[in-house]
Amino acid sequence: MQVTTSAPGRICLFGEHQDYLGLPVIAMAVNLRFFIEYQPTSGSSYRIRTPDLAEKERTLDIQTSRPPGEDFCWGIARVLLDEGFKLPAGGDFTFHSNIPVRAGCSSSSAMSAAWLRMLIEIGEHPEKEKYLQDPVRCARLVYMGEKEMFQGAGGMMDQYTCYIGGLLHVYPSPEAASPYGVEELQNRPSNILLVDSGDPKDTQGVLARAGDTARKYVRDASESIPGFSLSETSLTYYDVFSGGLKDDRARLHVRNQIRNRDLCRDALRLFRMGPLASVVLGNLFREEHEILAGTVGISTLKIDAHLGGLRSAGSPG
Repeated sequence: MQVTTSAPGRICLFGEHQDYLGLPVIAMAVNLRFFIEYQPTSGSSYRIRTPDLAEKERTLDIQTSRPPGEDFCWGIARVLLDEGFKLPAGGDFTFHSNIPVRAGCSSSSAMSAAWLRMLIEIGEHPEKEKYLQDPVRCARLVYMGEKEMFQGAGGMMDQYTCYIGGLLHVYPSPEAASPYGVEELQNRPSNILLVDSGDPKDTQGVLARAGDTARKYVRDASESIPGFSLSETSLTYYDVFSGGLKDDRARLHVRNQIRNRDLCRDALRLFRMGPLASVVLGNLFREEHEILAGTVGISTLKIDAHLGGLRSAGSPG
């Protein structure tokens, strides 16, 4: 019995670098996917073939107490075992993908999402059908297997978007049983061009550095500005009272975080109203890129050159 599962990569449209600060994001799956194929065997371990990588094959023991390093495949298997799933003792798996690696498209979370779906498909559980029919619950399990199991940097948008797909508004939820809420948006833009600059992205390094800096500056603002809340304080209020924040870099950084938050809210309102005109979406993207380049420093000379060329050719973004 051969089983195949897949999951898409994703792009963050709005709220980039804000989910780890407890703010909402708007993210969208892309038409590039990670595929996993399974063949049952009589062995006692999982053989994983990765023909796209330099390491062509490895063995995974899901029963080991702790693997060396951050092994998301092991983490997700352990989460499902904790959920009461009975998983096959052995099997042959082949991983392949057309999602660019280290390019900011969540190739690793797409792998994790496809892996969780695969283990649910081949596993046994009294309520298996409930898992198959509840993508939000499964997205949460992917998050647990990646982030909570290994305490990686970053937020929740990768795991949720890669497992659920489509255009999503993912936001912190006040319900204790469900830390994140998901709104599936219907007006998915179809005219976005995704360009791989070829510059490898140190995803975990960028997230760790940006996250540590942002959390420190937000904490400083909370201690220096009366009643400050990153999720609630208006830009006008901040501009009036931000003088209490003595560090100029912190003052500008937090201001840009508020601008980025408001931009995400504006985009959400527009997506709910109907399809966005290309020029409107492009203007929003331009403003967001300006904010992120000045706050997180995520742009490169090659990316800026690509943007200049595309805009000269008529792209509104």
